[in-house]
Amino acid sequence: MTLEEKIKMLNDYAIGWYSSSQADYTHEAIFRAQGFVKFADRCREEGDEELEEARKCTARVVSLGGQPAIGYVEQPLFCEIKDLLKDWDDGFKEFKGVERMENEIANLADDSITRKLLEGFIECEAEHRAWVAQHMGIIERIGYENYLTLQLGE
Repeated sequence: MTLEEKIKMLNDYAIGWYSSSQADYTHEAIFRAQGFVKFADRCREEGDEELEEARKCTARVVSLGGQPAIGYVEQPLFCEIKDLLKDWDDGFKEFKGVERMENEIANLADDSITRKLLEGFIECEAEHRAWVAQHMGIIERIGYENYLTLQLGE
């Protein structure tokens, strides 16, 4: 992978994660206002993680001597937890982000820093994917209304 390709890849990830973190913080506000404090807290955690991933990409671009890019990727917003969970689950299947990162890692034999950065992102994505699957399973077992009761908090 050329230096220019690495910089573009990292900038693309940064823009995506900056955009996604903004959507997560907006979802936090939506669900907190509805009283679903536990789920809102999870949205905030997701936003924090994605913001940190974006910052790491930007820092790596700078360390490679590249120019950070600023942009925005349109994000859907949801007022129902089940719709956001489904969107997250569909996103894992549709965008194949982990598979794409694994392919990019294979092309980073000469850049252990960027490779380790992407490997860390894959770990975070796997944790998020497992959490979403677990919560979709809970909804399936106990029903959506009962799940919402579990998400209430003080």
